[in-house]
Amino acid sequence: MEIRRALPADADPLATLLARFLAEEGFAASAAEIRERADVFLAEAANAAFLAFEDGTPAGAATVTTGFGFETGRQAEIEDLYVLPDRRRRGVARGLIDAALAWCRERGCADVEVVVTPEGDARHGLGARYRGLGFDETGRRILSRRL
Repeated sequence: MEIRRALPADADPLATLLARFLAEEGFAASAAEIRERADVFLAEAANAAFLAFEDGTPAGAATVTTGFGFETGRQAEIEDLYVLPDRRRRGVARGLIDAALAWCRERGCADVEVVVTPEGDARHGLGARYRGLGFDETGRRILSRRL
């Protein structure tokens, strides 16, 4: 397995994986929207995406964004993590997370967050999986407003 940071030239495989992920999870973004967003995402210095390859074929992706706040300084969020169903349970997700965490450390992030939705926890046991990787629940809640 090879894991590397996605380059702008990797927008197609990244978008393909993320479109599949979002469709499987019931999100409404179209494949065309996701492909367009991949170009924007990869052009932003505060973002990184990582691709996992098995036998030269994309097997998974992770995306991470960073920001800066007064409470902790530079911080990051792993926004997306997806591994093709037939490639799961082989360490691909762990490798992608490790690559994202290494990038965050290099950027000087004080912490890394991941949002686990109730649906993701119920369907995939994401809370337990992330706790197993050293993430802790903070008790904070995320409130969101669409613009």
